[in-house]
Amino acid sequence: MTNSVTLNETMSGWIQAGPDGKSEQFSFTITVFFANKINPFGPQPFKGIARLEDRNYEALVEGELSLKPTGPRYDLDFNHPELGLLRIAGEKTYSIFDLVRSMTTCPLTVYQKGEVIGNAEVAYRDSLVKFPFEAVGFSSEESAFLPYQAC
Repeated sequence: MTNSVTLNETMSGWIQAGPDGKSEQFSFTITVFFANKINPFGPQPFKGIARLEDRNYEALVEGELSLKPTGPRYDLDFNHPELGLLRIAGEKTYSIFDLVRSMTTCPLTVYQKGEVIGNAEVAYRDSLVKFPFEAVGFSSEESAFLPYQAC
């Protein structure tokens, strides 16, 4: 059982996907386990919960977070109640001219079977000052992902 740094964060915003193109409130809470000690900037696995707030719907989300000097990249998969399995991917792009927004907001593209079917945008809405103290932790992979085993 290996111990490593974990990151816990919630991002919220909206998703617009499917034939009707209707926008709805979307969020995800993830736990990232930084298992790759050789390259901490390589893709790191995460698990969590995706939510469609208007429907009161929750689903397991799995994916990878890649840390880059220009901003983190999220690649996540979850089952939408109507559209089925979706991949949502995108990355933050830090900008000195709009630093706070670029550090917290992430534009995303929604894919179904490799085809673009929509887009989304999420943002980190908790305190940036508290982030290192509340979001960063240290645990085993087993205990980091334990809350998502029942999903």
